[in-house]
Amino acid sequence: MIQETDAPSGYKIGTAAKMAGISPNTIRTWMRRDYFTASIETDSGERILSSDDLRRLISLKSLIDLGDSIGQIARLDTETLQKRLAELKSTSESSYANDIPSLTDLEAGFVTPTNSVRLSAATPLFWNSKKFESVESLAEHAAGHHNISIALIDSQGPNPVEKAAILDFAKKNPEITVVLIFDFMPRALLKDLAKAQVHLLRWPINSIMLERYLYSLMPSISHPRARAAMINEPPPRLFSERQLSEIANSLPELECECPRHVSSIITSLGAFEDYSNQCLNATDKDKEIHEYLYTETAKARRIMELALIRLCKEDGIDIPQS
Repeated sequence: MIQETDAPSGYKIGTAAKMAGISPNTIRTWMRRDYFTASIETDSGERILSSDDLRRLISLKSLIDLGDSIGQIARLDTETLQKRLAELKSTSESSYANDIPSLTDLEAGFVTPTNSVRLSAATPLFWNSKKFESVESLAEHAAGHHNISIALIDSQGPNPVEKAAILDFAKKNPEITVVLIFDFMPRALLKDLAKAQVHLLRWPINSIMLERYLYSLMPSISHPRARAAMINEPPPRLFSERQLSEIANSLPELECECPRHVSSIITSLGAFEDYSNQCLNATDKDKEIHEYLYTETAKARRIMELALIRLCKEDGIDIPQS
């Protein structure tokens, strides 16, 4: 039921869009298709969202981010939406808690076209990752001594030579889990790749669904080479000082200071990581303990970086461009 008023107390569509992390055009499209309704209408015909409307909008957006489609959930009542969101978040919590430490033990090989960002959500999940320009260069690397346990390939457009190379790579390297992101592919080739145990994901797939799919593969991924106790190089930093500063000063949806605190922790860990690295060359006597501090701080820093990425997703914070 639409409430008419000349002094509305609520949120205009533009404001609600920012708070929910949805474009205003998307909200208007949903309203035209009766997927969503703003319960307040001014005398001039402007639609205003009440607090309940906004909560429902945020729930819809959260469920879509977790893999649902608006057509599937638009007709659900608010109570059912909340129950489904709690169930999916519980599953996601379990995945993060149980699988991220295992993923960080793996080395991944990425084959992506120039300027493609389709696998960008997967890169931070792995402690070590190597990028390759082609499947052939990945195969050449795998033919020698290597630590790759999973290969992620972003295949775009019809390229029979590339598809044949993927099939050949999968058959020759059964110990490496191969995940292929693709747009279109002949049915016969899809069958051949499936027989070769290639995991096939048709684009588009959102970042959360990609992460959850990788988590689901964990029990089947081979771990033939345990990572050395000490690492030669720390994992690359996922945030610059500018990005951490902008996140710390952002306005989160949740009423807490977690983004600022986590950003501060990462900054402090990075500073101590740099300090420990400098101490490696100060004296041979203390080199071993400082090497230990350096590598363990790098591990802690990566864990908190992953935590901040997830916090930004939950809190509706856009991560600034580096």
